[in-house]
Amino acid sequence: MEDTGLGERTGAWPRLPRVTFRVSAALAVAIAAVIGFTTPASAGGNLLWASGSSVGKRWTVCAQSLAVRSSPNGPAFGYLYGPDQTFTIYDSGNFEFGGEWVRGHAWGNVNADGYVQNGWFCFNNP
Repeated sequence: MEDTGLGERTGAWPRLPRVTFRVSAALAVAIAAVIGFTTPASAGGNLLWASGSSVGKRWTVCAQSLAVRSSPNGPAFGYLYGPDQTFTIYDSGNFEFGGEWVRGHAWGNVNADGYVQNGWFCFNNP
């Protein structure tokens, strides 16, 4: 490689400006975020969030597998598998809007009271 004295090199690929790489990386992150937020990992259909009006209802689970825990964010002692298993809601956390965790009874193979993460219920529930 020879230096022409003008800050140019001959016989090598030209260097791309760093701005091009930064813009490309930012665009890739933005596309990945949009795809990630619009593609739920569910067994099928739209997902429903439990709120205060959901207390006492038995809803179908739409997650492929939903951990049942003895306390919010605690260790899982069982799993519900959608869309064939159900959960009766005793408490939805924040009564009006619903919280991150829902307390209730897990039917199906678990058949015990516990907590599940909110937002993994099938939209077609009554």
